[in-house]
Amino acid sequence: MSFQGKIEIAELLPRRFAGGIAEGAQLRTPCGLRRIEVVRPGDLIVTRRGLQPVQMVWKRRITREQIETFPTLAPIRLKPRAIGPMMPQRDLLVAPDHRLLIPGFRLAGVEDSHLVLTEARKLAGSSDAIYADTTVESVTYFQLVFETHQVLTANGLPVESFLPDAAAIEALGGEQREALEERFPGLVARGEGQQPAAFPIASEVDYLPFYN
Repeated sequence: MSFQGKIEIAELLPRRFAGGIAEGAQLRTPCGLRRIEVVRPGDLIVTRRGLQPVQMVWKRRITREQIETFPTLAPIRLKPRAIGPMMPQRDLLVAPDHRLLIPGFRLAGVEDSHLVLTEARKLAGSSDAIYADTTVESVTYFQLVFETHQVLTANGLPVESFLPDAAAIEALGGEQREALEERFPGLVARGEGQQPAAFPIASEVDYLPFYN
């Protein structure tokens, strides 16, 4: 008798948290632009709700081997002007499940004046300027946790901070979950998480490419 089961190599599986902005992205602060990898808890970041202090910074690295084994881990690359003028201002890499704030005029069936949060992977392949980059040797993602869900800019493109909703909390590694519970007592136990920023979250979108 033989038995076949799924074999997972633990070291190939990344530490999990939802989303992530790749190393090198520049964020707006009161003192000018700052690369995300040098942001620390307590630093003020310019958001749609004004200046907000960072509560936690999480980090994980995805290797070439992991991407080859799990292609869905490949970062989404947005070339300059992929979404619109100055959005982004320079190449931006984000995790496939990181949500971006997209203006309604870029989405079919959405009013021009509306803004919608959607995962980067939903836009991948919609134009030559947005695609899953499987050629990277490795990518280091950073995720920012604020007191509440925020929208900030990375390389000029509006993106979200970590949203600890029920699904995101469930996916967290033990270390991040413990840190979240310590910083926000009862959040994990309640199982409901925080409410998203004041923008609708779209699971499916029909993106209308921006042509330079």
